[in-house]
Amino acid sequence: MMQALLYLITVVFLATALAVPVDTLSPRANSPSWAGSNLYFLIGLPDSQQNEWINNIASDGAKVVRLWVNGQTAGSCQKGSTVATTIAPLESSIGVYNDAVLDAIDSVLVKLSAKNIKAIISPHDAANEFLTGSSDPYWNRYGSGYFYEQQAAFDDYDARLSHVLNYKGKTSGQVWKNWNKAIMAFDLQNEPMATKVAECQTDAGANWVCGRAQHMRSVLGANNPIKISSGGIGGDISKNCNFMSAAVNCGQLDMIAVHRYAGTLAANPGEWSKSAPGYVSDAKGKLVYIEEWGVRQYQGAADAAVEYPAQANDMNKVGLPWLYWQVVPTERCNYDPKNDEGDSFSIFMGSSVDVAGAMKSAAQTTGLQDWTGILY
Repeated sequence: MMQALLYLITVVFLATALAVPVDTLSPRANSPSWAGSNLYFLIGLPDSQQNEWINNIASDGAKVVRLWVNGQTAGSCQKGSTVATTIAPLESSIGVYNDAVLDAIDSVLVKLSAKNIKAIISPHDAANEFLTGSSDPYWNRYGSGYFYEQQAAFDDYDARLSHVLNYKGKTSGQVWKNWNKAIMAFDLQNEPMATKVAECQTDAGANWVCGRAQHMRSVLGANNPIKISSGGIGGDISKNCNFMSAAVNCGQLDMIAVHRYAGTLAANPGEWSKSAPGYVSDAKGKLVYIEEWGVRQYQGAADAAVEYPAQANDMNKVGLPWLYWQVVPTERCNYDPKNDEGDSFSIFMGSSVDVAGAMKSAAQTTGLQDWTGILY
């Protein structure tokens, strides 16, 4: 009798132990967070300067670099760097493709991948092309309104997206849509609707957003680990479009890119860490990252040596990933961000700003969300 009772107690104990939820025994931890930089003119630099910048940004701890499908003009001074090569835009006429720019990006992707850095690629730049005087063929045919409203424009742009995703690298030999070792994500566009924010503030451009994401996913394939990102809809978050309803409710859009150029941390303590939970909530389950942020240095507005680490570490403490706008190569042509009223955010490599400390810290911090299988 006693033996039977002991047996019954043992069975009950084991059943109770095994009934403990798996999550209690081994809670699922998010991946680390991450950081990196934008550099829109990287593809135009000479090989030696590309190599120097990539080696340095890798040493600084960058995990991601953002690139553009945009032309370059030899001899132009871009944020202190002289562009070495003229690269034609992908399209001077809609549907007529010159792959020189994709070839240039492909060469850079090989170098980034060798350093275990992944890229986010913007296939078109609305913020800088949809402006009066632009030679962009989409601007000239549709303007910044009809481009986001008319089916003919959707079809033309979808053809461009298909061309980019299906491109086979001249250097890598890789078809981009299959190259998840090098490519983390494609933006829909750089800052869609930024030059006509009524398109996102009124949802006039709603069909464009999810329609392009659906098209891109159809080309990439349902199970492809390469993600589709919003690209900073409307430009700066102050325009109230980064979390546009059409984006956060679109099943084929994977990532919400926040573009935010905030004031000093002293003026608004915790401006990033306090915002992060709301970003995740507003994204409705999608991954969120800061795709563009920068320290405004025009006429001494802020000291990047103070503000860059302060703001970056405010993001890091909650595991919010970020890309700075921009860590630029060592100065080779005359440029001072303090005199650049429109874009005073650049930080030179090798300056007094501790770029590496915050980037390395990001990758040592548990992420606000899980990037396993995407970056890690």
